[in-house]
Amino acid sequence: MKKTSASTILAVLAILFFLSACVIASLNYTAVVSRNVVGSNTLRRATEVGDGALDFAFSYWRELCKEQPNTLRPTQDFANIPLPTAAMFPSISNFTASTGANPTSGTPYTIANYKVQATDPEMNVMASASTAPTPGFGTGPDTSSAYYLASADVTLPAFAGRLITVKMRRVFQKQLQSPWQYAIFYNDLLEMHPGPPQTITGWVHTNGTLYTAHSSLTFASKVDYGNDWGIAFAPGDKDHTSETPASPNYPSNLPPARGQIQLPFGMDPTQVFTNSNSNNSGYHELIEPPVTGQPDPIATARYYNQADIHILVDGSNNVTMTDNAGNPVSSSSTAGSSAAKLYSVFNSALKTNDSIQDNREAAAGTPMRIVTLDMKVIRDALTPTTATPPGTGALSGVAFKGIIYIADTSGSSTVKRGVRLKNGALMPSGGITVASRNPVYIQGDYNTGRTVNGSGVVTAETPANAANNGTGSNVVAGYKEQPCAVLGDAVNILSNAWQDANSTLPVASRVASPTTVNTAIVSGIVPSGGVSSGANSYSGGAENFPRFLEDWQSAQTFTYYGSMVELFTSQQSTGYWGSSNVYGAPKRNWNFDTLFYTQPPPGTLTIVTYVKQRWFTL
Repeated sequence: MKKTSASTILAVLAILFFLSACVIASLNYTAVVSRNVVGSNTLRRATEVGDGALDFAFSYWRELCKEQPNTLRPTQDFANIPLPTAAMFPSISNFTASTGANPTSGTPYTIANYKVQATDPEMNVMASASTAPTPGFGTGPDTSSAYYLASADVTLPAFAGRLITVKMRRVFQKQLQSPWQYAIFYNDLLEMHPGPPQTITGWVHTNGTLYTAHSSLTFASKVDYGNDWGIAFAPGDKDHTSETPASPNYPSNLPPARGQIQLPFGMDPTQVFTNSNSNNSGYHELIEPPVTGQPDPIATARYYNQADIHILVDGSNNVTMTDNAGNPVSSSSTAGSSAAKLYSVFNSALKTNDSIQDNREAAAGTPMRIVTLDMKVIRDALTPTTATPPGTGALSGVAFKGIIYIADTSGSSTVKRGVRLKNGALMPSGGITVASRNPVYIQGDYNTGRTVNGSGVVTAETPANAANNGTGSNVVAGYKEQPCAVLGDAVNILSNAWQDANSTLPVASRVASPTTVNTAIVSGIVPSGGVSSGANSYSGGAENFPRFLEDWQSAQTFTYYGSMVELFTSQQSTGYWGSSNVYGAPKRNWNFDTLFYTQPPPGTLTIVTYVKQRWFTL
């Protein structure tokens, strides 16, 4: 037997050494990969935990903000937001959480530095926990945002007890804006099914579901919805059962899309309008007088509380007037005082016990009692005598912000009462807002500069001066449109040709004439589906949001510039759309009024959006 040579042994040893080195390298590589995988998985889990914790913080932050929607709350108001619990993260062992930082030695918290802090728009935390955030302002005077920085430092064990910490930060934004930024803003589901072609300029938003099923509808700008969008008819709408839904038209790069729910006053009505007090009729409270001695969640937003004067008519046509502070305004007010001036003007502008027939609201022969407000008297009283056309300046020296509250307190769903605004073609500088708990009837041109005689014939009409206000041909030359708003249980349009005596005649005898209205509108709807079967179960859609009582079908145009805002179900004007002998549809020339970008109507109406903004790691 031959002996193995030394060179062979060395070769074998070399091979074994090489193979051992390879095995060791492979084991080291596997360990490194394993550590990296574990580290990556731990990093991902820590990020997920942090994101979940910040979602939890957002929910509580939003609910605390809703308690004081018109207040920007400081850091200290969020100090007691509950900490995340182990039950929220069952896969994390030994879970702990703290609002403070991790200890310098020993076991760190799973979640540390858990807090929400007020900041300025550049995300710099306010120097004091008692200081409210510095807001950032948007394109208009009624648009602003407050920012808060939420934090959560998440620490989890990785490979061989090695700790991985992820410092999560997310921006919470409370955005306040006016609904006057929208051509159409609906709190409830929004239906739009116009017959003749209709184009909507300006933004459109609904907090509910959007239903569009007619190709005659065109959106020219952004449309968003809080719930869903259907090319269909709403459930309960039995007026369109024989029709095949068709898509509306919209810019190819801007189809309707899901957006943020925007709460009026920043409040969820199911949470704040409860049976624990009498101020509980939902967003309709915006146009109601408050019940004294009861909690009032929207005291600062309520238009009764914002008004310069309150005009209340009772069931016997007795009139009571008070100023903003609740002081009497009457014939007994001290001569020369603000109260005496207010009484002189508004007593002259007021006419009670008018009567019209509204065939949507009541059967023939059941008239609606109307209190009429002559807007020209008010305009003249607020306009100096040197102005053109001249005014009397009778309210000179009176602090008057331009908000009027007027209502017949005896009105209900069965006792039909209404408020009419007449001779409103001219508005004072700064505009006028009129609010009522009753249905409101706007008769004739409103805020256009045109003058109309008693027969409804336009007697002063010249080509519009578009340079006057940038909104187009909705005013005559020499007249500057003013920012105005009308709020009511429902808002009805009576044309320049309207005659009270004709209201009891068939619709063919109530022929409208071209009419233009330039004002924001806030009112309610009668939702689809309230009639058990057959016709008249459709709400009328946004195309009938301003209601009509005349025959407009002889090529008569209703021109509208403004912003339409739906917040509630009508409580007094509860008649369904679609009944016979009510109206013939006008040609609708609707436009969003860009004047509201820079000059909103008198009064404060705010919608609030709570947004989880960008999030990042440190």
